[in-house]
Amino acid sequence: MAYEPSEGLYAGLSLLSTSDLNEAKNGGQKFLDLYNTAVNMLKDSGDIKEKGTATRTGLAAALDLTKLTEKKVSEVYDDLAGAISAVLATRKDINSSIPEKVYLTGNKWHKDVEDFKVDAFGMADYNSSDLILYYKPNQYVGVSLKKKRKADAPSPTMINNAFSKFLTGPEFLELRKTLDKERKRFFATQIKKAATGKGPLANYARITGNKSITQLKPETNDADAQTLWNMKVVTTKTKKVKGKIVNEVVPLINLKDEDTILTEGNAATDVPDKSADSAFRKMVNASLASSGNKLNPLYQSFYDAMNDPKVKDTLADTLLARVLKTKLLDLLDWEKNEFGFYVVEGVGSFNQTTQNAVVSSASVYDIHSIMCAIASLAKRKSSIEIDTAKTYKEGSKAAKVYFILSKGEVPLLDIQLRYKGSFTAMPQFFATMTKEFQKMMKEGECSEVFN
Repeated sequence: MAYEPSEGLYAGLSLLSTSDLNEAKNGGQKFLDLYNTAVNMLKDSGDIKEKGTATRTGLAAALDLTKLTEKKVSEVYDDLAGAISAVLATRKDINSSIPEKVYLTGNKWHKDVEDFKVDAFGMADYNSSDLILYYKPNQYVGVSLKKKRKADAPSPTMINNAFSKFLTGPEFLELRKTLDKERKRFFATQIKKAATGKGPLANYARITGNKSITQLKPETNDADAQTLWNMKVVTTKTKKVKGKIVNEVVPLINLKDEDTILTEGNAATDVPDKSADSAFRKMVNASLASSGNKLNPLYQSFYDAMNDPKVKDTLADTLLARVLKTKLLDLLDWEKNEFGFYVVEGVGSFNQTTQNAVVSSASVYDIHSIMCAIASLAKRKSSIEIDTAKTYKEGSKAAKVYFILSKGEVPLLDIQLRYKGSFTAMPQFFATMTKEFQKMMKEGECSEVFN
């Protein structure tokens, strides 16, 4: 698993005094010294707990400046500034107290907190706490840590889930079949276009004698679409499998450029493929863009599915439950312990040249404010509409579509639907809270705004 440096820094800083954090806020030597103190605390403190040692060891390695590039060192110092911001904000919200213990979650949760790890809504870690803070006598607080460098920057993504995760029940079987047919037809058509004339796969089709590609009709024939969808190629890129170097085999639709197909004229190489903007991949990405106030045909299929009467309400409710954890408290056992959940957006950056740090006020959203705001809108109709301003932006070539999930007239989530890497997989949802919803959760405004 990947280890996020900001989480290790947050853990180490959580056990330090508020005065130490404030003294380092402006940068300089105190800022650099605080980094070392936080890392040493992470490594050695008995008050930082986990099951096993993998997460602590992994985080410590990710924070070892001697093994990082100059760019990575700069990013880690930025993370320290953001972690200071996040810890101070969390502490202010929890009676300005230092926790007794900090639990690292990772893949395995310590026995003290394992009861808080719940599987729900198709998520093995529905409780998405990156760390859990413990306060006497029996209060636990989960922290979902987000970061950004500037206060006016957009909020970080809160969820990254495949569209298919929201249509898992048997009642959605026919809808899933329809979407599978539409996406296979769409991408197979792109393969045919690329293999025709002077397209980016024309040379491949000609050299391999695969003229049948141009003779197929994936636009109207599902069998032809399936044939092109199933096509795979051996590439020059290699990987190690069970100690042996082998060439990667990829679906043709995921190929980046025909020059990376292994032939007699080009040799295998273990050099990483950096042709992300190469001809074929670029063509496929361009085919996914929407323009002229007209949604891309493939994304139109997904939008139609999202507004299917059998799906619409379920999809909206599931998105809210997944992103905002609105059902989390209902799933926990309250007889032994109290549990709180916070989404914390730390804001900070550090300039290595001037050694100046900018630590801004973090945003903190607790589960009770989120639930209060959602409850005040419970009777209002859910809707998921295209964000036309972003999706049809003049000159935009983005291979994605933007949506707004609302309750009544109140926008709650800004959503993107886009492909991430593989075109054979379903596109993925990326979601953040809207500014309007964040406003609702400010202290004292939850039950007053938009009523």
